[in-house]
Amino acid sequence: MQAQLARRSLLTALFAAAPAQSSTLPLPDAAIHLLGRTSFGLTEDSLARVRAIGADAYIDEQLAPELLDDGPVEAVLAGLETLPLSNAQIMRGYAAGSAEARRIPLMQLRSATVLRQLYSRRQLLEVMVEFWSNHFNITHTEGRGRYYKTSDDRDVIRRHALGRFGDLLRASAHSPAMLAYLDNASNVVDGPNENYARELMELHTLGVDGGYTEADVKEVARCFTGWGIRNHEYYFFPSRHDFGAKQVLGLSLPANRGEEDGLAVLDLLATHASTARFIARKLLVRFVEDAPAAALVDSIATVFRSSGGDIRATLAAILKSAEFRASVDRKFKRPAEYIAASLRASGARMNGEVGLRIVNAALTVQGQEPLSWPAPNGYPDVQGYWLNTAALLARWNFVLALLQRGPNAPLAVDVVALRGTATTPAALVDRLAQRLLHRPLTEQARSLLIGYAAAGGDADAALPPRQLDATSRELGALLLASPYAQYR
Repeated sequence: MQAQLARRSLLTALFAAAPAQSSTLPLPDAAIHLLGRTSFGLTEDSLARVRAIGADAYIDEQLAPELLDDGPVEAVLAGLETLPLSNAQIMRGYAAGSAEARRIPLMQLRSATVLRQLYSRRQLLEVMVEFWSNHFNITHTEGRGRYYKTSDDRDVIRRHALGRFGDLLRASAHSPAMLAYLDNASNVVDGPNENYARELMELHTLGVDGGYTEADVKEVARCFTGWGIRNHEYYFFPSRHDFGAKQVLGLSLPANRGEEDGLAVLDLLATHASTARFIARKLLVRFVEDAPAAALVDSIATVFRSSGGDIRATLAAILKSAEFRASVDRKFKRPAEYIAASLRASGARMNGEVGLRIVNAALTVQGQEPLSWPAPNGYPDVQGYWLNTAALLARWNFVLALLQRGPNAPLAVDVVALRGTATTPAALVDRLAQRLLHRPLTEQARSLLIGYAAAGGDADAALPPRQLDATSRELGALLLASPYAQYR
């Protein structure tokens, strides 16, 4: 109990010495900043790569993920048998089975999501998969989404995450998972359902202030009548379609057309100026800061439109901009980023399925379980939602448990490798801060940590072996729970 109180006291002091406000912290260098934004946390290998080839070359490399060998993680994913299956195969093999069998597709997709975020070399792709999964959110725990989301993740989000936005938008509109989730599969001429039409404009393209009206919502819903699901795949039902003339955002669509009505709407929305601004701003919120300047939004929207909605080109413009380079520490890590970054920085080993369960349980406790946000708008991406006392306590509990586990635990950290040759309190603090944070501490924070490690003794005297091990674990947890590890 005394040790626990001492750790809490020191953590409180660290937040006082460097409050949970990014503007008060000594800044990391440009390579650390780049990796913090384009990955789920740096590793020693990824940092060495950026330093070896330079920031722009690293960005270009990550924007061409198909050229990066991801064989090791793909070999692990091969054991998740539902990932390559079609909707029909999953429905036949799992939906009619036991309660345990029905959960398998859901749990395997979550596991694949976590494993890729932790171990894939294609880190920017994984960041963008998470971004678009959030943008075109489909709650994975409900209805047919439990089974259809596997193909949506594979054939819609992953396939188009770095392609052209128009292709991604069309693939999403045809996705059985989206058709079921936003009720477009039940949108018929004699009973139009406006749910998908509204979210298509408000959340997927134009934005709530993008210039559409309630009349546009009704007309767009008419355009998508007849879009449905047959044999667990997209199918257009002519008998359910409204063949009358329609007017959408000033565009006249003549009568007696079928599926072409919906396709015309998707093309219109994909190339609309409001969509360019909406997507540009959302990408800037993800990669730069919570409230990007209007001039920057306009600049990136111009790139988006002039490139025909090319996601790679738009990202390159953002990541190579002066505004990106100047935005260090302006983004607070959400739980998925914090947990993954802690595991990647510490070199944590996942020993079997139980390790995955520990990570998924932590994501649940911290409020960002993969693909599980209950509303169509996706997980929030602003500091105000995630930064609070309860959230910081949950993070502290996670890293403390992580660092306390032995080498054979399902999720384990090699503390000996982390500390290297450091044996004194001062050397230990410096070594662990360098390995776990890769950023400078304030002198006050460094002194507090050294004093804690020394426990009243000489800061430059070697610690006894048992004390060295225990102190290393406690210091590692304190550093990962500190303000220095909360921003990206």
